[in-house]
Amino acid sequence: MPDIQKDEQIIADGLQKQLDELREIIARMNSKPLQEQTVSSKDADDAKTKEEIQKLNIRISHLLRALDAKDALIKDLETRS
Repeated sequence: MPDIQKDEQIIADGLQKQLDELREIIARMNSKPLQEQTVSSKDADDAKTKEEIQKLNIRISHLLRALDAKDALIKDLETRS
């Protein structure tokens, strides 16, 4: 049994680290104006880059929600054992 608890703690610590890293990425992306994050192109490439950044923001938000749910599940399992 102690090995299972140790494994659960390692998983929980890893998830927390991923959550913290993703939150840091989002904070950095949101702190800069969108134009600073794009390439210097002024044509369709610029619009594509902006669209890609928006998609990445959405994907990161979805990943955060999924990781939060998994983290909560692991913590719930830890309290039950």
